[in-house]
Amino acid sequence: MPALPPVRPAQPADAAGLQALFARSLLGAAWLPPGVVPDTDFAQNSQGEAVWVCAQPGGPVLGLIAVYAGGAFIHHLYVAPEAQGRGIGRALLDSLDAWLPRPWRLKCVIANQAARAFYARTGWVEAHRDHGSQGEYAVLRRF
Repeated sequence: MPALPPVRPAQPADAAGLQALFARSLLGAAWLPPGVVPDTDFAQNSQGEAVWVCAQPGGPVLGLIAVYAGGAFIHHLYVAPEAQGRGIGRALLDSLDAWLPRPWRLKCVIANQAARAFYARTGWVEAHRDHGSQGEYAVLRRF
């Protein structure tokens, strides 16, 4: 397996790649309830958050993570479909240890079975469940 691209803070030059990956991820989300039209504006949805990417310099954004640091809340984590299974999601999460105190929190839609399995494999535990515009979700924590 080839080496992972580096995880680094997003730069202005990443904006188009971030937007493309975010929109592609949400528009292809089979786990969204019927009739839900996702807001695919990444800049607006991540405003005020720390954004990190997994990408080679000058290469495509293969993964992104957006974090509200004040609450240690991971708002977005997406990996390009063609790059899934290569450790990019884990690398993005692991990069947080250098600057974000634990425990961390995130929400995961219950219908998103692949994401739920990923978080279970990477040490996240369910704190509670609730309902939102994208259906039932679990609030997960990682200590």
